[in-house]
Amino acid sequence: MSTELSKGNDKNKQFLMQIAAWLIDNTALTFNQIAQCCKLALEEVQNIADEEIDVERFNPIISGIITEKEIDNCKKNPNRIPSLIAKNAKKRSKSIGNTSGLASPARRRDKPDAIYYLIKKFPILDNNVIAKLISTTNCTVEQVRDGSHYNMQNIKPQDPVLLGLCSQENLEIEIEKAKIKEEKQERLRNIKENY
Repeated sequence: MSTELSKGNDKNKQFLMQIAAWLIDNTALTFNQIAQCCKLALEEVQNIADEEIDVERFNPIISGIITEKEIDNCKKNPNRIPSLIAKNAKKRSKSIGNTSGLASPARRRDKPDAIYYLIKKFPILDNNVIAKLISTTNCTVEQVRDGSHYNMQNIKPQDPVLLGLCSQENLEIEIEKAKIKEEKQERLRNIKENY
């Protein structure tokens, strides 16, 4: 009975950590506001921000767990704690398996390999584009690009399409956009050199 209860609490805490990770990346809320909002210790929020705790990001706005207005109000007043809409949070927490669209831990471990592949094979893609394709942070892409990633010695380039981290169609669209952007910059350089 108690193990069943603690399993539920673990799942709930994991879910709140995923919300916290998203809030860290996408809002200007203080770590203290995020910690109190997600019922986490300040150190846990700091560790998520420093990527010492590897946790998938979960967008609470799309699921109706928090409103943009609530986040904006809390940004203006650092003493205000954002409040989550509990019934929506409970609903999402129950369906936290793959139904909530989150990558499994195995797929998360594949992300640096996919990033490395894209950097090597398509050097014209910038960090923002790679981060968006792989659903990761710019910081992680930068660490793989400059070789400072903590697990660099074990990273092997692997196609993100084959790993199931992005679609071939999305990858081709981004490569095409990057080529057009590069051609424009090349033309501008030529114009400047000729005048």
